[in-house]
Amino acid sequence: MIEDTVTENPVKAIDHLLTFVRDLDEAARFYDQLGFTLTPESRIEAMGIVNRLILFPDASEGSANFIELMSVFDTDRLPPAMAALLSGDEGIKSMVLSLGDVEGARAHFVELGCPFGPPMHVRREWRLSATESVWPEFDVLLPVDDVVTFNGCRYYNVELYRLPAWTTHRNGARAFDRVDCAAADPQTAASRLANVLGTTATGGTVAHRDMTIEIRDGAAATWPIRIAGYRVIGLNENYLAQALSTHRDIGQVNQVTAFGQTIELSSQAPRAS
Repeated sequence: MIEDTVTENPVKAIDHLLTFVRDLDEAARFYDQLGFTLTPESRIEAMGIVNRLILFPDASEGSANFIELMSVFDTDRLPPAMAALLSGDEGIKSMVLSLGDVEGARAHFVELGCPFGPPMHVRREWRLSATESVWPEFDVLLPVDDVVTFNGCRYYNVELYRLPAWTTHRNGARAFDRVDCAAADPQTAASRLANVLGTTATGGTVAHRDMTIEIRDGAAATWPIRIAGYRVIGLNENYLAQALSTHRDIGQVNQVTAFGQTIELSSQAPRAS
């Protein structure tokens, strides 16, 4: 029988969603048109990957809160785990967890049956201008498949993910606060995910700090289950109406679908800490 809770789980927060896009420039233009600010393009040369981030200001202490847009610039450099991840259809490929003790977290996940290898240490460049850069640094557990595909990271300088120039959005966005998934058996999937996160499940809903994961019926009976989209909150209603005038899904209110994911854009205020 799958338990819903685990003691001393090292997961601090659901930190970000890794989204595979084939054309990073096209994806950046799309999000910019919706009023989001994106970080500069940043490459991890050793891994052959490049990303841009949509960082939100309302993050848990010691963690970040963002959507990562990732693409590949050199397939020959991809580690096997990333080669498998960054292929096939576009969309959300991994749920990334913020960790405290990354080695302790790895041991915990391995005990649960999640076969993580040793963490990788990564340091990458963000260019602030032609003459100035900052260097985010973190340890990362590369993605593995379980109930969802997930991985973890531990930050060394999380304050760089809070820079106002990058967390201030024209549309007023404050956070992503819900992850939407699909499964053949939502309750069983939610129970296993709650076990991994060290929290509780109610039906097909898993709550972890300020994040909710909604698992709905509607997918094949295979794991990992599909991460279908997410909700962004705190948007300005007037800007929202204008931005969505050309992007809204037919018949859907404040919802857009692009790059293999569905995004709900809400004016709902963030929950009080």
